[in-house]
Amino acid sequence: MSTSASDQRRTEILDAVVRVIIDIGFTDMTVADVAKAAGVSNALVHYHFTSKPELIEAAVQAASLDDRNFREAIARGPGTATARLTDVLCDSLPGDAADGSWLLWVETWGETRRHPGIRSVMSELDAHEVGTIVELIAEGEAAGEFTCDDHHDTATRLTALRDGLAVDRTLFHDDVPAERTRTQLQRSLQRNLGLSDVEYRALLAPPAT
Repeated sequence: MSTSASDQRRTEILDAVVRVIIDIGFTDMTVADVAKAAGVSNALVHYHFTSKPELIEAAVQAASLDDRNFREAIARGPGTATARLTDVLCDSLPGDAADGSWLLWVETWGETRRHPGIRSVMSELDAHEVGTIVELIAEGEAAGEFTCDDHHDTATRLTALRDGLAVDRTLFHDDVPAERTRTQLQRSLQRNLGLSDVEYRALLAPPAT
């Protein structure tokens, strides 16, 4: 198997791990479950990963990297700092009722107490998100869009609210329209930044061309 083919197969296995974690959970999943989901043999999974914990940690690391890249693309994109801050927070909310993306994080948070490797990955992911939001708040304040007394406190408060809204909708209220959850988060962000409705809407407007 060529290096590129091997890397592709490894990626497919990690994608399968995420699907199995969402469907079955960390505790009940087996290497055989992953092999079946990936359409490969157990032996091939063991060729790339020597143990189930290594397999899980690698999958969580890959999902974490995807999450970071998604966030950075928004943070470095066009628009005001307020608009990008809004999108960093709101675009990661679950979409329709079939969106199971947050189930991975719900499962993973429960495992951080038992797996130091997973705890390290999730700690780095949390620090990256809070750090990105802190940078956007600082950028917005420097641009005169708003004032904020404590950047880090505001960032941690907003991410905690976003997490709570996402988990609640994913586990208990998937019938709630996605736009309603987004509006709740936007209103909290607006209040935290001390912006009026008019000021906030103006800062969300796309840049003039």
